[in-house]
Formats: sequence, structure tokens, C-alpha cells
Amino acid sequence: MPQAPLENVVAHWHKLIENFQTTSLGFYASVEDALGRRKIPGLKTSRVDWNEGGILSPRREYLRIAGERHSFDICAAPFGTGFFFSSWVTKQKARWVLLYLVVFAAGTVIIWQVLQALIGEAFQGNPGFVSALLRFGLGNPIVLIPFSFIVVLWLIAQGARSGITEPEAAILAVPLVGWFYERVFAPETYYRIDTMLMFQSAVHSAMLEAIDEVTVQKGVRGLSEDERKPVFYKLM
Repeated sequence: MPQAPLENVVAHWHKLIENFQTTSLGFYASVEDALGRRKIPGLKTSRVDWNEGGILSPRREYLRIAGERHSFDICAAPFGTGFFFSSWVTKQKARWVLLYLVVFAAGTVIIWQVLQALIGEAFQGNPGFVSALLRFGLGNPIVLIPFSFIVVLWLIAQGARSGITEPEAAILAVPLVGWFYERVFAPETYYRIDTMLMFQSAVHSAMLEAIDEVTVQKGVRGLSEDERKPVFYKLM
């Protein structure tokens, strides 16, 4: 990965502890242990490398903690005689948008063909006003194709609720379609915002717990309440 996505930053936190040393990998493992005890639903952890500067500059390994729509990138590294910790909360950026659009289009065609076949069978087996209505109304491609696409959007929403978030991120990145999807299938609600904030609070608390663990072992003063607070740039 090249440069960090600063335009997507939601919140940031950092702390330099003077005259203190630990290991980045050991700290990341402590954070993952703290997260495991919290049993946060839908949480995924991985390691990512961000460039320290421009192209071909050295890279720094971060611990990534991903939720439904946001990710934490946590860094722990030496700085002179001290050691610093930081976290960046960012909105997840859509990947493979064109590939997903091809998959969505193929899914729409498949659903359309299946529905068209079912309606054709219903018409042949039950001729009459109702079956004719199905045949020339819902069975009309002008009606059936958009309906099939809405079924695909519904399936994307169900997948996102189950933790499969990349297809949703891709559809949200599409102009107009993303606007429609967000308002119909993924509107911002009290519950959705509360869930996002609880995810942020739980991960931040796990990181602070890991910091307390490594600093107490070496007799370092604990962080004050003000030192523990992140800076929020925007809610969504």
C-alpha cells in the first residue's frame, strides 16, 4: 500500500511516552488479545504497510482493525528515546468497484431470466386475466429488469449485515445508484450511528488497555483522562 487515506480520516489519537521502549509486534498482539476478550461482532484484524513518505520511502507496519464501514489503523513505533502510539479511524474505501459492477450486472441478468421463466410457466398453466397481468406487467423486461436489480441490491444489503461489506462499499461508490441504495437499503439511523460509535469506543479502549499493560509492567505513569481522548474530525 502506498500512502494513507488522509481524506477519509474520522478520528485520530496519539501519545508519545518518553524514556520508554517496547516492541511493535508485542503491542499489536496485546491489542488483539484485548479485542478478543470484547467479542466485537464483525471485527477483522490484519496488518497493513503505509509509506513513511512518498514513493519508495520506507514502510511502517500498522495493525488494522476493520468494522462495518470504518477501520482503525494503529501504529506503535520507537521515536528517539521514547515510544509513540497512534490510531487513525477512517471510512473504508471501496475496492474493485468495476469488478463488482460486472458481478452485479451478471446477477441481475440471472435473476431476470429466472423470474421471466417462472412467470412464463405461470402464464401457460393458468391462462386468464391474472396470468396475463403477470405476463405483460411484471413479465415485461422494462419492469422485470429493474426489479431484478433491486433484488441484487437487497442481497448486497443482507450480505453487509452479515459482515460481507466490500460489495456494499462498491455499490455506494457508484453515482446515483449508491445514493438510491443508501437511502433505501442502508440509511443512517440512530442504531447504525450508535453501532459505529460503539465499535470506535471498544477498539479505542482495547488499545488503551494494551498501552496500560505494557507501561505498568515498566513502572511508567498511566495516561490521564485527557490523554486518553481521541480527536474527532467528523461523525460520518
